[in-house]
Amino acid sequence: MSEALDLIVLAVRRFVRNEIWLQERRIDANAAHLPDDVFDTLLMRAGELGIDHLMAPRGASVGPQIDLPDADRLRIAEELSQHRAGALNPAYGLFDPDPPAQLYAGSDEQRERFLEPLLRREASCFRGVEDPDLAFLPTDAVRIRAQKHPLGWMLDGTKLFVSDAANADFGIVYCNTEATPGERSGVSALVVESDRVGFQRWRSWPTLATGRDTMELNLSAVKLPESNALGEINAGPSFANDLVLRRRLFTAAHLTGIASAAQDMCRGVVWSRREHGAPLAQGERARLALADNEIAASASRALYLSAADRFEELALPSLAFALDAASSVVARAMDLHGPAGGSADLPLERWSRELRWMSLSGSGADQHRLAIAQLLTSTFKK
Repeated sequence: MSEALDLIVLAVRRFVRNEIWLQERRIDANAAHLPDDVFDTLLMRAGELGIDHLMAPRGASVGPQIDLPDADRLRIAEELSQHRAGALNPAYGLFDPDPPAQLYAGSDEQRERFLEPLLRREASCFRGVEDPDLAFLPTDAVRIRAQKHPLGWMLDGTKLFVSDAANADFGIVYCNTEATPGERSGVSALVVESDRVGFQRWRSWPTLATGRDTMELNLSAVKLPESNALGEINAGPSFANDLVLRRRLFTAAHLTGIASAAQDMCRGVVWSRREHGAPLAQGERARLALADNEIAASASRALYLSAADRFEELALPSLAFALDAASSVVARAMDLHGPAGGSADLPLERWSRELRWMSLSGSGADQHRLAIAQLLTSTFKK
């Protein structure tokens, strides 16, 4: 790292370890958000570091006050997740509200209506856990039907496992579009506002990730104008693929941060815990675990940094590897901590649950391996 980047990374690390860790000790171990007054105070302090909107595409109207290449942004992003809620909510959004990447590629009107309020933190959006937001990810989970309407589209159906929906103002919904009734012509992406007639929050759907609210939504004859469609009709999963893939790299960096933080905890506990009268650090089991952790975290970091300039090729491999690496490092960390590893006093048990939830969802490593295999087989020339 350059000297300037090293100073930024160090400042962010101190902010996360000193400010966020301190506040997390004062709230419920599974809390998804910080109290409003605490969040506002930390937001002001985070803004002083000058790296707001860290994940915004380069060339967008927002971003860090100093021009940073993606590799530098990713290295900073690794530090943001190194706290209890970091797996699903890195730094609680203090450095970036993380709007859906597709909105950056929307029309001028769509960016004004949907993206700008998110960037100003004046609105929030819901997200589908299994949204097919890459052209080569499965679309089987799409359960919403969109029929052509004189003024646009009419949506019907249920949407399962939707996160952050309780107070969301809108979200992106993928639907099976039918220009002719009964004849499915493809999958489209439309922005659905939660105040539309027919939009219903049916029920909460608790999961392993207890720190994130997950719900089932029902759309009953929800009418939307043509202007709510993102990209071309029937090409929704492929819309803004480059931005979505780039966002996957930031997720890989966040997961690498989880592995790095768990490894730091291991390096401390092997000297504080004793086994057969000697510190764990003197035993072969602990030493091998530390070595395996370091290999996994270092390889994950090297892969996502290599992908910074080749994200079309390496984004999905980086994410799949980072999720496996973080899961294995956290599991070994829990073993080394003994009973304390499963205690809510430490972040390990929450990390283990939320990483497992990610592996079951559309962000899972197996899903991305299948996507990689699909890409390899479809582009192979005999």
